[in-house]
Amino acid sequence: MIKRPYIITVRISALLLLISVTFLIFLSLKEQTDYSVTIRNISSSQTTDQTTDCVTATEPSSQKTDCSFEAACFYCVETKELLFSYNTEERLAPASLTKILTASVACHYITEDTVFVVGSELSLLKPHSSLCLIKKGHRLALKDLLTGLLISSGNDAAYTVAVNVARSLSKEKLSDSEAVARFCTLMNIFSQSLGMENSSFKNPDGWDDPQQYTTISDLLKLTQYALTVSTIKEIISFSEKHVIFKSGENITWKNTNQLLNLSGKHYNKYAIGMKTGTTKNAGNCLIAVFRKNELTYIAIVCGAETSDSRYEAANRLFETYSK
Repeated sequence: MIKRPYIITVRISALLLLISVTFLIFLSLKEQTDYSVTIRNISSSQTTDQTTDCVTATEPSSQKTDCSFEAACFYCVETKELLFSYNTEERLAPASLTKILTASVACHYITEDTVFVVGSELSLLKPHSSLCLIKKGHRLALKDLLTGLLISSGNDAAYTVAVNVARSLSKEKLSDSEAVARFCTLMNIFSQSLGMENSSFKNPDGWDDPQQYTTISDLLKLTQYALTVSTIKEIISFSEKHVIFKSGENITWKNTNQLLNLSGKHYNKYAIGMKTGTTKNAGNCLIAVFRKNELTYIAIVCGAETSDSRYEAANRLFETYSK
């Protein structure tokens, strides 16, 4: 017969062993949960109010960089791989990245050789707008207007494109403001057709407006579409372009995208263009397209602290994730 104290000792030992094993399992599960949350916060598009150092969002590192941003992504077109994402669903002011949509809508409805006349719509421009310096009475083919729009980031070109496209499609006589409103309706319809479900546009030039917003995810959809439009794809590749207007004037526009500036500090030989944007609400923004080893990459950076940091971020993403 086993003595009772011995039985008690065995039971206590068993209980202690069970508690120890349970505690170890708990610690193991806790470590796994913390790890999965860390990965989710890093690689998904969770909204946050903080900026992140470029690339370190997916590759934790003690090495700091000077290129911070509010949201970004890096995507390969051919493989359909989203190689980097950060805050991709956060609503952002699009700034002049809006002009990619403006150009896309114009090309969808109007042929590039259609001649438009610059008119009184220039009075709708906000003070301190970026300009491509077209003047009332100038006559330009749509393709030339889009060149001033996309590489010189001309707000004046944005309004001339908007009113002329809207009037070309309308049987009514539209004032300048009515024509711009009609064009913005087209912008919203067109963006929805591309699957840009979290975007809204109230003007064609990207001026800050509470009702003008987008997301990185939506901008990625827009960029992929724009790359299929031959007129846009050609224009964005110019580092500069000399244009002769149909009315006889001529001008040379330089691209605001410093990745294409051969003598600039941000030059990238693989860059093939796209668009810059800067406003108070948007910060410094950039959509950059690269081509390497038969693959096309799209880098989108929004809310960068400085103009330099948007290029540094895009180049770092390209260096890190391209093949």
